[in-house]
Amino acid sequence: MKGFKFLMIAMVISLAGNTVMAQDEISDNNLRKYAVLSQAIDYMKKDISIELNKMIKAQEGMTGKRYKELAATKGDEAKLTAIEAKSYEKQFLALTTKLKEDRTASIKKVNSELATKMVGDKGKIYKKIKAALKTDEALKARYEAILAQVSGKE
Repeated sequence: MKGFKFLMIAMVISLAGNTVMAQDEISDNNLRKYAVLSQAIDYMKKDISIELNKMIKAQEGMTGKRYKELAATKGDEAKLTAIEAKSYEKQFLALTTKLKEDRTASIKKVNSELATKMVGDKGKIYKKIKAALKTDEALKARYEAILAQVSGKE
Protein backbone atom coordinates (compact mmCIF):
# COMPACT_ATOMS: atom_id res chain seq x y z
CA MET A 1 0.00 0.00 0.00
CA LYS A 2 2.86 2.39 0.83
CA GLY A 3 4.36 1.67 -2.58
CA PHE A 4 1.05 2.54 -4.27
CA LYS A 5 0.77 5.84 -2.37
CA PHE A 6 4.35 6.69 -3.25
CA LEU A 7 3.69 5.88 -6.90
CA MET A 8 0.55 8.08 -6.91
CA ILE A 9 2.40 10.98 -5.28
CA ALA A 10 5.24 10.60 -7.78
CA MET A 11 2.73 10.64 -10.69
CA VAL A 12 0.98 13.76 -9.35
CA ILE A 13 4.31 15.55 -8.93
CA SER A 14 5.35 14.44 -12.41
CA LEU A 15 2.11 15.71 -13.96
CA ALA A 16 2.38 18.99 -12.08
CA GLY A 17 5.95 19.36 -13.32
CA ASN A 18 4.86 18.72 -16.90
CA THR A 19 2.15 21.38 -16.56
CA VAL A 20 4.71 23.92 -15.37
CA MET A 21 7.08 22.87 -18.12
CA ALA A 22 4.33 23.27 -20.74
CA GLN A 23 3.67 26.80 -19.50
CA ASP A 24 7.37 27.62 -19.86
CA GLU A 25 7.54 26.37 -23.44
CA ILE A 26 7.38 28.89 -26.25
CA SER A 27 4.53 28.13 -28.63
CA ASP A 28 4.73 28.26 -32.41
CA ASN A 29 2.02 30.92 -32.28
CA ASN A 30 4.23 33.11 -30.07
CA LEU A 31 7.19 32.48 -32.38
CA ARG A 32 5.02 33.48 -35.36
CA LYS A 33 4.04 36.74 -33.66
CA TYR A 34 7.69 37.39 -32.80
CA ALA A 35 8.68 36.70 -36.44
CA VAL A 36 6.04 39.09 -37.79
CA LEU A 37 7.19 41.77 -35.37
CA SER A 38 10.84 41.21 -36.28
CA GLN A 39 10.05 41.49 -39.96
CA ALA A 40 8.16 44.75 -39.45
CA ILE A 41 11.08 46.21 -37.48
CA ASP A 42 13.60 45.07 -40.12
CA TYR A 43 11.49 46.67 -42.84
CA MET A 44 11.40 49.97 -40.94
CA LYS A 45 15.18 49.86 -40.46
CA LYS A 46 15.72 49.23 -44.18
CA ASP A 47 13.39 52.13 -44.94
CA ILE A 48 15.78 54.47 -43.09
CA SER A 49 18.58 53.41 -45.44
CA ILE A 50 16.36 53.90 -48.48
CA GLU A 51 15.42 57.41 -47.36
CA LEU A 52 19.05 58.31 -46.63
CA ASN A 53 20.12 57.09 -50.06
CA LYS A 54 17.38 59.19 -51.69
CA MET A 55 18.54 62.23 -49.75
CA ILE A 56 22.18 61.65 -50.73
CA LYS A 57 21.26 61.34 -54.41
CA ALA A 58 19.09 64.45 -54.24
CA GLN A 59 21.74 66.57 -52.50
CA GLU A 60 23.84 68.39 -55.05
CA GLY A 61 27.55 67.77 -54.53
CA MET A 62 27.01 64.81 -52.20
CA THR A 63 28.19 61.27 -52.91
CA GLY A 64 27.78 58.10 -50.90
CA LYS A 65 31.52 58.07 -50.21
CA ARG A 66 31.51 61.65 -48.94
CA TYR A 67 28.46 61.01 -46.80
CA LYS A 68 30.22 58.06 -45.15
CA GLU A 69 33.20 60.31 -44.37
CA LEU A 70 30.87 62.91 -42.85
CA ALA A 71 28.86 60.33 -40.91
CA ALA A 72 32.04 58.80 -39.49
CA THR A 73 32.72 62.09 -37.69
CA LYS A 74 29.43 61.75 -35.76
CA GLY A 75 29.13 65.53 -35.91
CA ASP A 76 32.39 66.19 -34.06
CA GLU A 77 33.50 69.69 -35.14
CA ALA A 78 37.23 68.90 -34.94
CA LYS A 79 36.79 65.84 -37.13
CA LEU A 80 34.56 67.76 -39.56
CA THR A 81 37.24 70.45 -39.82
CA ALA A 82 39.90 67.78 -40.36
CA ILE A 83 38.02 66.43 -43.40
CA GLU A 84 37.34 69.99 -44.62
CA ALA A 85 33.57 69.70 -44.39
CA LYS A 86 31.73 72.55 -46.06
CA SER A 87 28.83 74.37 -44.41
CA TYR A 88 26.21 72.66 -46.57
CA GLU A 89 27.74 69.27 -45.75
CA LYS A 90 27.49 69.97 -42.03
CA GLN A 91 23.85 71.01 -42.45
CA PHE A 92 23.17 67.90 -44.52
CA LEU A 93 24.79 65.72 -41.87
CA ALA A 94 22.68 67.34 -39.16
CA LEU A 95 19.54 66.78 -41.24
CA THR A 96 20.31 63.10 -41.89
CA THR A 97 21.31 62.52 -38.26
CA LYS A 98 17.99 63.97 -37.11
CA LEU A 99 16.12 61.76 -39.59
CA LYS A 100 17.92 58.65 -38.31
CA GLU A 101 17.37 59.57 -34.66
CA ASP A 102 13.67 60.32 -35.18
CA ARG A 103 13.06 57.14 -37.15
CA THR A 104 15.06 55.01 -34.71
CA ALA A 105 13.06 56.41 -31.79
CA SER A 106 9.83 55.62 -33.65
CA ILE A 107 11.00 52.08 -34.36
CA LYS A 108 11.85 51.55 -30.69
CA LYS A 109 8.40 52.80 -29.68
CA VAL A 110 6.64 50.55 -32.20
CA ASN A 111 8.76 47.58 -31.15
CA SER A 112 7.94 48.18 -27.49
CA GLU A 113 4.21 48.58 -28.15
CA LEU A 114 3.97 45.51 -30.36
CA ALA A 115 6.16 43.38 -28.09
CA THR A 116 3.83 44.25 -25.24
CA LYS A 117 0.50 43.99 -27.01
CA MET A 118 1.00 41.67 -29.97
CA VAL A 119 3.39 39.05 -28.62
CA GLY A 120 1.73 39.26 -25.25
CA ASP A 121 2.13 38.99 -21.51
CA LYS A 122 3.26 42.63 -21.26
CA GLY A 123 6.44 41.94 -23.22
CA LYS A 124 7.58 39.03 -21.08
CA ILE A 125 7.12 36.50 -23.89
CA TYR A 126 9.00 38.75 -26.34
CA LYS A 127 11.92 39.06 -23.93
CA LYS A 128 11.87 35.34 -23.23
CA ILE A 129 11.96 34.49 -26.94
CA LYS A 130 14.69 37.04 -27.66
CA ALA A 131 16.89 35.66 -24.87
CA ALA A 132 16.20 32.01 -25.71
CA LEU A 133 17.04 32.48 -29.40
CA LYS A 134 20.59 33.35 -28.38
CA THR A 135 21.20 29.99 -26.69
CA ASP A 136 18.54 27.44 -27.67
CA GLU A 137 19.43 25.89 -31.04
CA ALA A 138 16.19 23.89 -31.27
CA LEU A 139 14.12 27.01 -30.69
CA LYS A 140 16.24 28.90 -33.20
CA ALA A 141 15.55 26.21 -35.82
CA ARG A 142 11.80 26.41 -35.14
CA TYR A 143 11.94 30.20 -35.34
CA GLU A 144 13.85 30.20 -38.63
CA ALA A 145 11.33 27.79 -40.16
CA ILE A 146 8.45 29.99 -39.01
CA LEU A 147 10.26 33.13 -40.21
CA ALA A 148 10.68 31.53 -43.63
CA GLN A 149 6.92 30.86 -43.76
CA VAL A 150 6.05 34.36 -42.61
CA SER A 151 8.41 35.99 -45.09
CA GLY A 152 7.20 33.79 -47.95
CA LYS A 153 10.59 32.15 -48.45
CA GLU A 154 9.23 28.67 -47.91
